[in-house]
Amino acid sequence: MFLGAQYHRPPNPRREDWERDLEIIKGHGLEMIRTWLYWGSVNPSENVWVWDEYDELMTLAQKNDLKVLIQLMCVTQRTLAVPIWFQKKNPEVMSGERGGTSGFGPCFHNPIASTYAEEYMNKVAQRYGNHPALYGYDLWNEIHVPQCFCTYTQEKFRSFVRKKYKKIDALNKSWQSGSYQDFSQVELPMNGYYTEMFDRYEFEQQSRKELMQWRYNAVWKADRKHPLVAHDGSNCSLMDPQKDSWLLAEPVDVWGTGSYDQTLQEAGLTFHATACQTHGKPWWLSEHTGGRTWGNVGDKLRTTEFLRSFLVMAMSFGAEAAIYWQWRPEIFGGESPHFGLTGLDGELTPRTEMVKEFANTLKSYPDLFNTMSFPKVQTGLLWEPKTIMYEKRTKGDIEGPEGSERTPGKWLWWENFVGWHQALMESGHPFDILNAREIAENGIPVDLKLLVAPMQIFDRSGLTEKIEAWVQAGGVLITGPWYGMYDEETYANQKVPCAEWFGVKQRELYYMDQPKVELVNEGLRQVGSLSGTHFIETLEVVNAKVLGVIDDNVVMTMKDMGQGSVVYIGTFLGNRYDYKTAPQLGGFIEWITTQLELTVLVRAGSGCFVRATRTSKGDIIVFLTNPSTETRIPWLKFNSDVHGDLLDLLCDKVIGTIDGETPIPVTLNPEDSKLLCVKLKPVS
Repeated sequence: MFLGAQYHRPPNPRREDWERDLEIIKGHGLEMIRTWLYWGSVNPSENVWVWDEYDELMTLAQKNDLKVLIQLMCVTQRTLAVPIWFQKKNPEVMSGERGGTSGFGPCFHNPIASTYAEEYMNKVAQRYGNHPALYGYDLWNEIHVPQCFCTYTQEKFRSFVRKKYKKIDALNKSWQSGSYQDFSQVELPMNGYYTEMFDRYEFEQQSRKELMQWRYNAVWKADRKHPLVAHDGSNCSLMDPQKDSWLLAEPVDVWGTGSYDQTLQEAGLTFHATACQTHGKPWWLSEHTGGRTWGNVGDKLRTTEFLRSFLVMAMSFGAEAAIYWQWRPEIFGGESPHFGLTGLDGELTPRTEMVKEFANTLKSYPDLFNTMSFPKVQTGLLWEPKTIMYEKRTKGDIEGPEGSERTPGKWLWWENFVGWHQALMESGHPFDILNAREIAENGIPVDLKLLVAPMQIFDRSGLTEKIEAWVQAGGVLITGPWYGMYDEETYANQKVPCAEWFGVKQRELYYMDQPKVELVNEGLRQVGSLSGTHFIETLEVVNAKVLGVIDDNVVMTMKDMGQGSVVYIGTFLGNRYDYKTAPQLGGFIEWITTQLELTVLVRAGSGCFVRATRTSKGDIIVFLTNPSTETRIPWLKFNSDVHGDLLDLLCDKVIGTIDGETPIPVTLNPEDSKLLCVKLKPVS
């Protein structure tokens, strides 16, 4: 991993500060700076290109042996990103609502806009493609796309639904509209119920991928030597129905994410998903706050330990770079005077010194960090984008009246997914986040033995068949509640398509404030009762083993199928998961992984996130994070064949000795992390 910082976004910072700042940045172990290169800044008039400011920055970066990542900006902040002359000459290309324009930026479905913007990207690549300081280009900042209903976008959408439905009668049936006589009458819906909005979301997902590919091709034509990067905003857009970040990551060389007002639990999910979206390509923590967040005076200043924990967690998922937003707080604009690693006048802070120390740690152990290899993944957590679309459309319905006891306050299936992710993170077992769309298309990875599907309320075409074949071959599926409740067109299934898998019939749905699942299986009794959320789905057992009940209602079962088995859970176990108040879900995961004999390098417990890798010499690197606001003492437990000194890499100190399976305690302060290494010794 290498470190960098956002540095230049006109008019920030003042040019007289550049030379001093870049010397300090290099002296603190950072290797890269990022600059926003606005189309409007370098192309103030038609056919006029002015590069002086960026030329100077590139020269100073080269002088200080720093690389520069150029952020290409042709949307947002219209007077800088989009030249005024272009807007006046082509007012019709600015994205907007029906009957008006938003001013956010051009619609690049319009060939006029794409032609001019492509010229800008080409010019930048031609100008700096051979500059020694250039690292590469960030093609798209946070994937901002305005809502647009222009003629070209409408035609794009018509092509999308024409390809999907083929006949207008099929669209009418799906949308429950009998009025369309031809696809030429169809318009991109501004609002709707289910199916038409699902089509809009999927169109926008595909459209963003196409626009990413267009940006990539535009720069690649002029510069084929440097990496082309793009990054999304915080939460890697898992909750945005208009984005499928697996699609967005496909065209680029490096994919990234941002992390701002997030807890460590949220950041862990963000980094994990981003790493999985690349399918082995490099990924970056492309934006990470350097100080107080956003523009509210009352926002707390983050501790150095908290900020360092983000770096440790990003490393634990294989991030190749972490870029701070930003080095200096900005002196002008909506984000002034926040975010900076330094003070407004460039003075150093405890945060800058933390970054320097971390950079020194990275450079002190190249034989460790440059040879890390992550263990084989045997567990998957299934994310379903259609369920996010569903919750987007129905959130008001499932929450109940404002202030009522029934109101969850958050999305049911999403929060169930998040809770399962947290419990798996704390288990120490390596696992991947899988996209249901990709699994439906390509099948389940061959090494996977356990699949948790807490969001699968849609009977997605191709998915059920892939899962069935995998279970028959020996896989174990954990799913529910309401698996396959809807078909592809959002119609409720009168009979769950794969009910025979579960060996149960789904009966009644009840509201229950805080249901407790009593585990009745002999091997599970020691786990205790599992905490559910709001709803229980009662089950009539046909051919399955009962694992858990609520009062007299069966809500959790297990059934063998071929060489594998299926566990069905009729409530939301992830929503209330918390290590301190409701830790039993972690116990259930431990039980099921033990049954499957899944391997793990190290266990920690105590509600801490733990990830581990091996180096080329066999040494074990342990990434340990305490996401809570209280001190915790996890006990690290390794396999019996692990013997050696336990080294704290952040302070370069031996803190204990590992002797086989004997646990060793490690104290973790609130929201702090440890970067540890077991230097293996041969057993005499």
